[in-house]
Formats: sequence, structure tokens, C-alpha cells
Amino acid sequence: MRTPDRRRAVDLLRPVGQSRWGMAAWLAGALGAILVLTAAFGHAELGSAIGLGFVLTAVPSLPVAWRPAVTVLGIRGLTVLAGAGAALSTAGHPLLLATATVAAALCGGLLSRVGPTAGLAVVLIAVDMPDGAGALWLVPYLVGAVVVVIAWTGWFLCAEAIRRGRGEQVQSEALRGATWRDSWPHALRVGVAVAVAVALAGLLPDDLVGGHWLVTSVVLTVQPAAIDTGVRLAQRLSGNTVGALIAAVLLGAHPSVPVVAVLTVVLFTLAMALRPVNYTWWAVTGPPVLLMISEYPDLFPWYEGGVRLAMNVAGAVIVVLVVFSPAALAWIRNRGGATGFREKDGSDSVYKIQSRRLR
Repeated sequence: MRTPDRRRAVDLLRPVGQSRWGMAAWLAGALGAILVLTAAFGHAELGSAIGLGFVLTAVPSLPVAWRPAVTVLGIRGLTVLAGAGAALSTAGHPLLLATATVAAALCGGLLSRVGPTAGLAVVLIAVDMPDGAGALWLVPYLVGAVVVVIAWTGWFLCAEAIRRGRGEQVQSEALRGATWRDSWPHALRVGVAVAVAVALAGLLPDDLVGGHWLVTSVVLTVQPAAIDTGVRLAQRLSGNTVGALIAAVLLGAHPSVPVVAVLTVVLFTLAMALRPVNYTWWAVTGPPVLLMISEYPDLFPWYEGGVRLAMNVAGAVIVVLVVFSPAALAWIRNRGGATGFREKDGSDSVYKIQSRRLR
């Protein structure tokens, strides 16, 4: 008989969905094409912006039916564009950027179909966008979102032809979103946790590369239900530990631009194919992809994976304090014999705010 600890460890890798290798291959191939073509035409720096817009639109996963896919792709594309606009308009004003980050995360918590994409877009694009960028710098991120639409459509047409040849039909998918009334508690927890992360990130040394991962870790960890937040904490900490080792090896090897493109395609294929199976697989393969895309064609220092892991640990502490402490204090108070009333258990998608791109 398995012990409880062993059972919980196994549950972190328990399949909750089906793998999507075909869709993942199309998306990863499109991402690789972005990196290769921008380098071939002598504008490799655009590969980072277009690739980031691509990843923000494609992640965490995409529906297999066309109706919900159109909705998801449209919402995420507009969210990425809005996030890029917020990052551009607040560039050079750390306080405004911090406010925009918290507001975006709050909106993402309130609107379930937007989710963490809003907060991530502001944070990651703010770091990616170069100094003195003008309105034209919004275009690469929008192009990335459009490429996702093209890649998904190519996969869908091929998959539909195969299904028709076999006499199969794709299962319909319904997009379900929580009501505004139900979303407010979750949105407030996300907003508070991100605000704390942004404030702490502002205290980090100016020369610390990668402090923004503190905010992204919080955005990605807080879930609508407390039990899901606990599972996500365990998945991110365990998966990112392995991912940090992979990133250290890849970044420390200083691969050439073509090798970076190949490695990105391989890792992104694994990430997108296995993300529906279990989030832990994304936590392992996703960090190296983001680290290589964020600075493309350059690379972060080899220890950046460790910095990202440290920021995830710090983010986990913030999430525990914001999400679980109120319920724990209420339980302690009630166990201690507090009278008068019983508190209701209300528990249930960043970094060093930078006004310039660190390179």
C-alpha cells in the first residue's frame, strides 16, 4: 500500500488529459521558423519579440475544435496586444509599470478566459522591449499572435482531413468561465499576491538579471481553488528544479543561433504536447524555452535558471502567505475558542520592475 506522501508525489504526474503531439509539432515548427527567418534576414532581435508574442498566445494550451479555438485565439491575441501597449506606455516609469502589472493580473483573475496571459504579457514584454521603443514595436508581438493562428489552422486542416478519412468526428468543446461574482475572491487574491511580489521585486538589486520571474511565478501559481493552488505550488517547485538544471546546461554551453532554434523547437514540442497531460511537464520544459526566447539571439548567463528557481521559491512563499494564511489564522482562532462568529474560509495567470531592458 502506498504511503500518503508517495501517493501525493505520484499525483503530481498523474495524467489529467491527452497529449497533443500533432498540434505541438505545428506550433513548435512555427516558432522555429520565426527564430530561423528573423536571423536569416539579419534581424534576429525581432525573433525575441515575435517569439514572445507567439508563446504568450499559444500557452497554456489551445482547443482542438475550431469554434472555441477562434474565441481563445482572439482573446489572447488582443490581450497580448493590450499588454504590449501597457508596457510601451509605462516604459521609463517604474511606478506606472508596477501599477499596470497589478491591474493586468487583477483583470486576468477576474476574467477567466484571459487568465494569467494579461499579467504575463505586461511583465515579459516590458523586459523584452528595448529602450526608446516606439509604437511600431507593438507589431512584432501582434505578428507572433497571428503566426499562432496560422499554425493552429494548418494543424486543424490536416487533422480534420485525417479524421474524415477515418470517419471520426472531433469532440465539441465548451468554454466555461466563472461569473464575475464568483471570480472576485480569486481576482483579489491574485491582485494582492502580485502587488506584494512587485513591491519585493522593487527591492532587489538593480544588477540582478531575472528578478521579473518573481512576479511571473505568482501570476502562474494562484488558482481559483486553494487545493489547486497547493498542487500548482508543488508542480512548479518540483518541475522548475529540473528545468533550472536543464537551463543551466543549455545556457552554459553557449550554443550557436541555429542550435538555439533547434533546442527551442524540441523543448517547445515537449512542453505543448505534454502540458494537457500534466502541468508538471510544462514546469520542466517551459523555463528553458522562455529563457532562450527572452534574450534571443543572445542568451542569459548560465546561472539564470537558478535565479528563476530562487524567484519561484520566493513567489511560493508569497502565495502561501496570501492564499493560505487567512484560512490558517481563522482555523487557529476557532480552535482556540474564539466566540462571536466563525470566519468564512475564503482561501482558494513580476519581477524586478525595470524601465530598461537588461542585457
